[in-house]
Amino acid sequence: MTTVASNNFEGGRNGVAISTGNSGGASGTAFDIVFGTGLTYSSSAATQGSMGATTAGGAIGAAGWNLPNVTKLSAHMKFTISAVPTTGDMYLMRFHNGSTRVFDVHVQGTGKLRIFDAAGTNVWTGTTTLTPGTKYRLEAYVVAGSTTSNGTIKVGYYVDNSTTPVETIYNNTAANAGTGTNFTVVYLGKYNNNVESYTFDEFAIDSTLSDFIGIPAATPPTVSTPAIQNVPANATVNESVTASSSSGTIASYAWSFTYPTSGAPALTGATTANASFTASALAGKLYILQCVVTDSNSLTTTVTTEVRVPTSGDVSVLPGPAAAAVGTWSSIGGAATPGDALSDGSDTTYLESSPLSSTAQSTKYRIAPMSARSALTLTARLAQDTSGSTTAKVRLYEGTTQRQEWTQAITTSPTDYPLTLTTPSAITDWGNLYIELVGTAP
Repeated sequence: MTTVASNNFEGGRNGVAISTGNSGGASGTAFDIVFGTGLTYSSSAATQGSMGATTAGGAIGAAGWNLPNVTKLSAHMKFTISAVPTTGDMYLMRFHNGSTRVFDVHVQGTGKLRIFDAAGTNVWTGTTTLTPGTKYRLEAYVVAGSTTSNGTIKVGYYVDNSTTPVETIYNNTAANAGTGTNFTVVYLGKYNNNVESYTFDEFAIDSTLSDFIGIPAATPPTVSTPAIQNVPANATVNESVTASSSSGTIASYAWSFTYPTSGAPALTGATTANASFTASALAGKLYILQCVVTDSNSLTTTVTTEVRVPTSGDVSVLPGPAAAAVGTWSSIGGAATPGDALSDGSDTTYLESSPLSSTAQSTKYRIAPMSARSALTLTARLAQDTSGSTTAKVRLYEGTTQRQEWTQAITTSPTDYPLTLTTPSAITDWGNLYIELVGTAP
């Protein structure tokens, strides 16, 4: 038994009859009860996500949950009528104590909503006729009474996710909602076999609230993150995402390169869930892609992945922005980026820190992807200004994990310093290495 449950029908397949056995999983809380055989999964009935439920004309189709004798209950559903019922009232929502009906909401034969209390008395009838094909949201909050005149029945209905009720909310705090009886069952859906078909979505109940369930805060789409790929030169690279929205439908996909920011290959399928491109003919390349997924509520989720073309030979610092920096560093000599200044091999373009103190200044850059190897020697070209003295350090990171640090004495002449990694076996991801340069004044 449950006191809080919801079911959005997202786990079903279009046209399949809903049962207690297939109603859980991605759909939400599995139903304890499926009443009648007319309730089926329907993609055309969805008010959120990609699936809802429908009932054929002339068939009963309702579902619900068993409750552990709760004293109050909020219930929520979306529904659409195909036509005004012509053969009598159609039941939408019912609360029971055992086999005794305590509260229910009908669509009457003139297309208006009606509310009935525990005595079976019609306590409210709407004045507005429901419009066939319009998605409505029905909200109810009922509290069991100790007498026939101190229970609470509150009901409102809205067009879809509107916060303005179609009619004034019915709220009776002196209602007959049973006499000391609690709620043990809730049914939602088409509870009788009228000839009209109805559609449903977003069934939910909650016994912890003191009002309507209402519209839950919309959540951004759920999007799978593509795996990092290591590919050979000239490879055709395929990227894909799987996306879903619990509060709407997926409206768009937008793939792009965040690295490199210029000169990136052409993307095919950039506005679909599946994109592709051709990798560089040169090894040692890195591509960082993002996919921005937007749903029908204009909520977005961004996922990022990498494609690497590793090399087994020499690699350089990537000419991108600093991965992290402490202090002020200037690019001298007019290189296009700080990374270019470090990797172009020219002593006229370089990075320079502001005057050093005992507080370390550092700058960190990614190394171009390489394949796994049994030995690694880094070459760092370092020099200090003509004045003062400097303590220089070079650090190697795998992602955010420092793998080794070297302390290097330097002179005023730019000099290549080979730095050998003592434990290359510790590195598991050779495409995700960074070099950090650190300087302090003693």
